[in-house]
Amino acid sequence: MPPPRSTDARIDPMSEQATDRAPLLSVVIPTYGKAETLPLVVRALERQIVPRDAFEVVVIDDGSPDGTAGTLARLIAESPLRLRCFRQQNRGVSSARNRGVLESRGTIILFIQDDIVAAPDLLSRHLALHARHPEVTAAAAGRVVWPPDWSLDHFMRWLDRGGPQFKYHEVTGQSTLDYRHFYTCNVSLKRAALIAHPFDEEIVYGFEDIDLAYRLEAEGFVFHFDELALGYHHHRRSFEDFKRRQFTAGQSLYVLIRNHPELEGKTGIVRISAMKRLRTRMRGIAFPLAQRLGASRMVEKYWQAELDTQMVRGYRLAMERDRARAHSEGTGGPQEMRRPPGAASIDTR
Repeated sequence: MPPPRSTDARIDPMSEQATDRAPLLSVVIPTYGKAETLPLVVRALERQIVPRDAFEVVVIDDGSPDGTAGTLARLIAESPLRLRCFRQQNRGVSSARNRGVLESRGTIILFIQDDIVAAPDLLSRHLALHARHPEVTAAAAGRVVWPPDWSLDHFMRWLDRGGPQFKYHEVTGQSTLDYRHFYTCNVSLKRAALIAHPFDEEIVYGFEDIDLAYRLEAEGFVFHFDELALGYHHHRRSFEDFKRRQFTAGQSLYVLIRNHPELEGKTGIVRISAMKRLRTRMRGIAFPLAQRLGASRMVEKYWQAELDTQMVRGYRLAMERDRARAHSEGTGGPQEMRRPPGAASIDTR
């Protein structure tokens, strides 16, 4: 069942632009520590080609430690959008999205991230997909790319073309996606579906979209894909930054695999053989020379191996913590502690 409505306060109780008409679409944006990109995100939504009264924007500040609250207060005062903002204690992106769904009034929910700058027709393309597929089990997905005016280094180019960030190159030309390509930085669903099937709040960052999409796919949901529904990803990445990201994602991967053991080996990596660890060490030794020589494939293999190592480290840490908690609570093990989320059913007629 969805979590109870939070008692955390709004940024400003008068933050919603006055209107009596409920919007068709709610854009839900969870945010944490992105005060510098939020204005870009909101200004892009102001430039959408759909009428402004057709949508609202709901931002959930997940306990940001920076100046996000002040940034949101300024945006509320300046923006012509129906913009509502809420702040909660830091609970992770799944909790923030669930809160956003509960606070939203639209019949369709579009999720983007706090660093995704929407193309002017992004909302209209999502609405068009839902108009063609009005059933509650229909979802819509767009694509996320780097800003076209950015100069990209080798690592950022690789992340989206062979690396572990997005796999859109695998679905070029397709009209539907499977659960492995359902990225919640640019997807929309009916609100009724999300009320019945909320995000698993134990997954705080990474794989929360895979978990949700896997459960929805089992219920007969179809993920319709428009590769021209673009969001521009305003978040520069470095190798060291992404290593930290994969370590955190590995902890979420453990929850995903614990909930769905049949997914082991199908998404993420949970163990590394002794031989692969040895090859990674050898590649690390050769890495500086490979970079100087421009040996791209060797460099990319090292990046992938190191990122896999960080994911496995995070996975093992989460597994050890779960076992320790199970032992201290006297349960039979991690599986016994867990009840699958989203047990409610919805009318799919």
